[in-house]
Amino acid sequence: MKKIFITLCCVISVSYACAAEKKPFSTAQSNADEAPAGFWGAFSKTPEPDQRPAGGTDLAKKLNVSPAEIEMQPTVKDPVTLEKNFPADWQSAIHLAVSRHPAISSTIASLESADFTIDAAKGGYLPAIKAGVTSGRQQDEGTGQIFTVGLSQMLYDFGKTGSAVDQASAKYLRQQASVLEQIDTIVQQTALALNEVYRYSQLVDNAKKQVKSLRDVMSLTQMRAEAGASTRVDPVQAQARVEAAEAQQQEMEIKLQQQQYHLQSLLGQPVPSMHLSAPHELLSLINKQGEKVDLNKNPTILMAQADVAIARAELRSYKAQRYPTLSLEANTNKYVGDIEKYQSHSQYQNVYLSVSSTLYQGGSLAAQESASARALEAAKSLIASKKLELTDQQRSYYQSINGLQRNISLLTNRMKTITETRSLYREQYLSLGNRNALDLLNAEQEISRAEQDLINARCDLWAASVNYIVLAGMARDVFNLNGQVIQGLRITQ
Repeated sequence: MKKIFITLCCVISVSYACAAEKKPFSTAQSNADEAPAGFWGAFSKTPEPDQRPAGGTDLAKKLNVSPAEIEMQPTVKDPVTLEKNFPADWQSAIHLAVSRHPAISSTIASLESADFTIDAAKGGYLPAIKAGVTSGRQQDEGTGQIFTVGLSQMLYDFGKTGSAVDQASAKYLRQQASVLEQIDTIVQQTALALNEVYRYSQLVDNAKKQVKSLRDVMSLTQMRAEAGASTRVDPVQAQARVEAAEAQQQEMEIKLQQQQYHLQSLLGQPVPSMHLSAPHELLSLINKQGEKVDLNKNPTILMAQADVAIARAELRSYKAQRYPTLSLEANTNKYVGDIEKYQSHSQYQNVYLSVSSTLYQGGSLAAQESASARALEAAKSLIASKKLELTDQQRSYYQSINGLQRNISLLTNRMKTITETRSLYREQYLSLGNRNALDLLNAEQEISRAEQDLINARCDLWAASVNYIVLAGMARDVFNLNGQVIQGLRITQ
């Protein structure tokens, strides 16, 4: 036996030495799909550190990664077709975004995976059937094989399997909340993107009106300068204001295009140049809800509560490990080969009760139980922390909504006053002559700024309202997503 063992060691050593003398690993010659592992991995080709690919195109080819290309200037389709295919309203656009976004697909796939882990955990309640064969010399009676088929049924394990099922179920519930959270995130992003496109569309129109009104003032100053009623300073000042307004218009158009591209990324299709309709009213829903919000509808809180359930099930599992497992064992064995001649029966069966338990694990079980207990306390504290954070954000948005409503009322009155002032200034400039061109230019710009502030306040109010309903867990209900099938999953909450 010693000679056989020495000979085997020599063969292994020679094989390993021959493998070491070969050329370094070449990435072009490797066709392996998996990394070498286990005992025989020691004799497989492994890349040298200086021969490993650093990334880039070669690595992408090895990973079978398809090219990911983007157009820095997306192609503009036919405007008529583009407007026809674009969602009719904001709710349709939000439905389109959640129906295609890959982040939601990822969370739904993880949810399906979590569902299978529940089935895997429940498998501990069912019997396990095993089969095997042993081949070789059996004692001193000869060589042969022993075929074995066995059945094992757990009878009682003090909650080991039950805690595993509870833990898997809690993880499934957590992933459900994660899906809802991701849907709310995409709803929020799309709604805010639509709001920004609407905002900058209005600001571009306001900038165009400002350029036109300043050009009208410039025409008046040129007429008066040509008639000798004023100096050339007035037309020059007006020209400078017009150029500044044109620069501001261009800036707004750039920002509008940026927001359109952002919305295009969410919807998966180009955004037409047509004006979006105004967003639908949300204040009535917020006022109907009142000043109290049930934070338990927020997916973040649901996930934190699921973490508590997971930690509690894990603690139960570690406590159950201290106790034995009672199971029913049954097997049948069949002798085949020369060894069969030396047996009184070529086949025999066993049925017995088995009690198994780990008596000592070096203190690891007690440490794991203590760690799980601390994890449970941390998960409970996290719920309170999340509720505190969400409460602070909710109050902030609620106060912003109230403040913006008052601000919009003031800005509306301001617009009326400034518009009346502009009419008086123009009349005094043309007839009485006690107003100069600078007053007219300032009045036009003041009107433009007031309208700009009013546009921003209205859009800020809608953005705060969207953020409020998302934190309150109302987004799916407000945008009619409950009961709908989203990427193969029906939303019921």
